[in-house]
Amino acid sequence: MLRRRRGRSDLAVLDAGRWDVWCARAAGPRWREEVPALLTTLREVLDTGPPHDRAAALDALGRAPAQLLVLLDRQARRSPQPRRITVRQVPRTPPIPARPDPGLLLASFDADGRIREAAVAGLAGCGGPLAAAALALRTVDWVPEVRNRAAAALLLRSAPDEVAAAVRILLRLHGRSRAGGLLTAYRAALADPPHRRAVRALAVDADPAARRFGVELALDLGEYVKGDLLRAALYDHDQVCRKLCAQRLLEIDPEQAGRLLRARGAGVRELAVAALPADVPATRLVVLLADRARMVRAQARWQLYQRGEPPAEVYRKQLRRAGRPPAPARLLAGLAAGLGECGDAADAPQLARLLGDPHAIVRRAAARALGRLAKPDELVRLLGGLATDPDSGVAREVFEALTRVPDDVPAETLWIGRTRTEPAVRALAERISRQARATTTAAAPAPAAKHPALKQQAVKQQPAAQQAAGYEQSGHRPR
Repeated sequence: MLRRRRGRSDLAVLDAGRWDVWCARAAGPRWREEVPALLTTLREVLDTGPPHDRAAALDALGRAPAQLLVLLDRQARRSPQPRRITVRQVPRTPPIPARPDPGLLLASFDADGRIREAAVAGLAGCGGPLAAAALALRTVDWVPEVRNRAAAALLLRSAPDEVAAAVRILLRLHGRSRAGGLLTAYRAALADPPHRRAVRALAVDADPAARRFGVELALDLGEYVKGDLLRAALYDHDQVCRKLCAQRLLEIDPEQAGRLLRARGAGVRELAVAALPADVPATRLVVLLADRARMVRAQARWQLYQRGEPPAEVYRKQLRRAGRPPAPARLLAGLAAGLGECGDAADAPQLARLLGDPHAIVRRAAARALGRLAKPDELVRLLGGLATDPDSGVAREVFEALTRVPDDVPAETLWIGRTRTEPAVRALAERISRQARATTTAAAPAPAAKHPALKQQAVKQQPAAQQAAGYEQSGHRPR
């Protein structure tokens, strides 16, 4: 008795792992080949599979990405089931189990609208996230009766796991024409007090789209206090959620802009710089002018423009100060990148001195800035020696800058670019070669005409002395 139970448990674990692998493959990049095979296997399990295999299939479908159900529904239309399901075989009012029967789930994919309507009636009496996801999938059905019945049953769902499963599907179907305003209506239903627990569960969902939807809804409902907003804006792993929380925090308390300047998200730092007061000291903006994110540097420069201070002068002054004593490499790189974005050709000598810095991040920023500011006739002289730089980023910036002057790049430099191991550098070298060949071909004279009539016309247009010389060489005399 004990051995038999142990064997059944092992078999169930084996089946669960097998279905997880199949669902992961069907939801992967090769879904066009895997989804038909998964649908065929599901139909076989429905006909002849054991109960534990059916349960394992449903559990795996519940754990799979939401897009898998959409793909299975689409594939069921392309390859209808050979053995038709009748309406009588679909239970309309089953008991409320923890998950739907596989036959009920596949009946909701059927090509017959009556069978789908009967399946929706059966799914309305089933609990669990998979039933909620199947109902959400039928809310965009092309039969109005099926669509309305599924929407009415879905709006009654309030369990957190069911709401999350439904939202994942609705977000992926929101762009369809038959979706209507169901997502908006479902959002309004979630705003009621009985659904607050589901909203908090959505805000921590594993699906990125559902989590962003939940965070935005929770912010509208006032579920977060200042401490929660600050913590999410600083340390949340999703950039959209970080930015949403930072916006709400700055709306509530603009004084928190200084604390948000150390956020790891560039979007949050950009919002914080924009929220700084107009009389903030210029020395406090130096670190922001040298930020690693381009959008933050641009926002910091806009703060100076609003005061009437040219940011290029601040960059030049800070670069002169950074050399005595040597500043941190990240600060130097940020200053060089910022000067390259707002400086002019007169800043090339100051930037060229940074090309010999021992830190690759500084050389990379200086090469990018010189590629933008230096005069075309000076690019090869300033950057040609860095073609053999050991850092791939520096070499990439060098050859990216040399694309401005493809005719002036020496053959030796192009050979170095073609023989480097970095694919991006080799592609840029080939691009420079093609540009140089195109320029040479455009400047070359047009070839002589090959058609006999065009040849005769060209001979007639030649001067008389050239025509006579031609006749003498050929041994013929003009008539």
